[in-house]
Amino acid sequence: MKNLNIAFIWHFHQPNYQSSPNSDFLLPWVRLHASKDYLDMLKKIDDFDNLKLNFDFSPVLLGSLQKYSAGAKDLHLKLLLKDEKELTNDDKLFILNNYFDLNYKNMVLKRPYFAELYNRRTQACEFVPDIFNLQEYSDIMANFTLLWTDKTFIEDYPDLKELYDKEKNYTIADRRKIYEIQLDIINRILKEYKKYQDENKIEITTSPYYHPILPLLIDFKNKEIKNTDNLPDDFSRIEDAKEQINRAIEKYEEIFNVKPKGLWLPEQCVSEDTADFIAKQGLKWTVLDEGILSKTLNKEFIRDFDGNLEDPFKLSINYITDSKTPLNIIFRDSFFAGLLNFSCGNYEPKQAALDIYEKIKTIQTKLQNSPKENHILTIALDGENCWEMYPDDGNIFLKELYGLICSDETLKTVTVSDFIEKNIPEKIKNLSSGSWINRNFDLWISESVKNVAWLYLSSVCGDFENYKKNNKNKVNEEKILDAYKEILISESSDWYWWYGEPNKSKNDDTFDFLFRNHLMNVYRILGLEIPDYLKIPLTVSTTRPLNNPTGKISPSLCCDIKDEKNEWEKAGHIFIPDNPTSNIARLIKNIYFGTDENYLYLRIELNRDSVKIAYDKIENQIAIYIINEYSKYFSPVRFVNKNENTYPIIKNHFSNELRLVFNEKEISRIFLNQAIDFGLWTKASSKKSDVKYNEIIELKISFEDLNLNKNNKEFAFCVLDATDEMINEVYPQDILIKMS
Repeated sequence: MKNLNIAFIWHFHQPNYQSSPNSDFLLPWVRLHASKDYLDMLKKIDDFDNLKLNFDFSPVLLGSLQKYSAGAKDLHLKLLLKDEKELTNDDKLFILNNYFDLNYKNMVLKRPYFAELYNRRTQACEFVPDIFNLQEYSDIMANFTLLWTDKTFIEDYPDLKELYDKEKNYTIADRRKIYEIQLDIINRILKEYKKYQDENKIEITTSPYYHPILPLLIDFKNKEIKNTDNLPDDFSRIEDAKEQINRAIEKYEEIFNVKPKGLWLPEQCVSEDTADFIAKQGLKWTVLDEGILSKTLNKEFIRDFDGNLEDPFKLSINYITDSKTPLNIIFRDSFFAGLLNFSCGNYEPKQAALDIYEKIKTIQTKLQNSPKENHILTIALDGENCWEMYPDDGNIFLKELYGLICSDETLKTVTVSDFIEKNIPEKIKNLSSGSWINRNFDLWISESVKNVAWLYLSSVCGDFENYKKNNKNKVNEEKILDAYKEILISESSDWYWWYGEPNKSKNDDTFDFLFRNHLMNVYRILGLEIPDYLKIPLTVSTTRPLNNPTGKISPSLCCDIKDEKNEWEKAGHIFIPDNPTSNIARLIKNIYFGTDENYLYLRIELNRDSVKIAYDKIENQIAIYIINEYSKYFSPVRFVNKNENTYPIIKNHFSNELRLVFNEKEISRIFLNQAIDFGLWTKASSKKSDVKYNEIIELKISFEDLNLNKNNKEFAFCVLDATDEMINEVYPQDILIKMS
């Protein structure tokens, strides 16, 4: 059997969380991922003699790690190191709002005492400082920090095991000791990566310094930008793009003593001009998403029901651009990235690893008749944000997966540079523009709020250039450099990602503040008056758009995908905008709803590209929760929240619950339940309700089954993606749909 080369590329990135060069970090994610992921991901190599891996560090992250090593603090950390007796009410409210940001299933539930505190906080009607006593506040901070420290370090730090096992009654000395260990882990990271690189066990790549969307700096009039409303008329920052790369190379050489060969383009955003540009800066290769290759070749990569490519050849070779300064390119298999990011964590780790291994072997088998001798499977993805979704932080899964590959003599893990240096590439012409998401740039531009952010950046850049021009003879060079740095920070992809639709986080206000503050810093540094528009937040409401029904409907439940008879024409509609993971993670695409005299009707259009639909081991589940205002009993939602961010409407108690359990082909189970005393549920009659499934789900729920009649038909409801007994998505997120 022909050997198959596998390139694992793990990408690490966090934005600049400081509002100014010497301020505290406003968010703790650099520190927390440093103690949980960065070093741990590297040290897994020690378990295998022949494992080679590729890692990408954004330079802004490298700089942040250096600052922590030099003593920088974040707001979470300053409270961790503060005596609980000195906590103010504001401190306690900060802890209530920020110290429970953990995966409930894989992190919180592992510690019963902390789970008790977590549940008390989640179930509270309102946050008030006296919800916990001082000792409990100390325990919350200690447990939170310990859970964000990988358990593999217990062997390295005996004190850590003692602290981990304690679980309650932590002292200020204990919390300071936890930080000392955490800091030591941070101090080891860059030294160990350099050591492993020098031993040729890994390859490390870089990114443009502050993680900008490079094609938008180089060619702002890119044809992929669909909505130009509010965008600046003329915006070109090619020199900034060059500076972002030059600073990245300098930071890399400072830490690793060699020049990087590879560049990870932020969000894998590319254009032909961008590829030429980075090649001219002396970089040798980059990795892009398979969607860009598909778009370039005008060839869709067809997969079977298990996600296996019918023909993996074009995705399993290396390419080079057809230009005067060529750039080597490999393309990742996005299906594997999707599985590792959003699916494998839901299953028993060893079985999930075996499933990935078998899919690798299927590709290898299909390449046996290829005219080429060597092929490469590229598995490239974020290496820090998915592991809390896995049991044991992904340690069991990765050890098993690496073990299966390394024990197979026909599979070989490689560094990308080694592979491209030994294999003749195929030329690629007319490289298409786009990113890993939907093959365009829509997640960073083209949406109204995102466009306004670009307008703000353009306006500040204009004022900066005018200042330099009008003050040629009296320019303070240090001031200019400091102000210019703030502009480069403001070009980070992260700010535009979180603005507007569809991305939401509990830290949207913080991201908005950081973006605007870095722009305001330009004026502060230059001694200019700050424009008023920068003082106004750009963040908008997180409520999803909702169109109410325009009339009664009585559809036939024929599951007509195109609704050619317009049976749902007057239905209400829950608008679900494209999500960055919509093609691989989101289960539901659209929801329509309406009533007649006897039934509530729902039409649920499924996202057929979802991993959940295509992956036959997943048992999908949709739940409809209903509040009949006239019911005697109401009970809580029974599913576990997927993360710390609790949707507001989930705090309601409901009178009825309908569950649909299904796979790609059929609905396997239907449950209609009603609330009873003590917050419990019991099975209810569903004689008159009905459901049909044929690519979409259409159902009618009888008012009689809900104990509603002609005189009392007021009710409210919401829809949940409850796959794997977890609250994955809620529609709508903020308000129940009220009907009468």
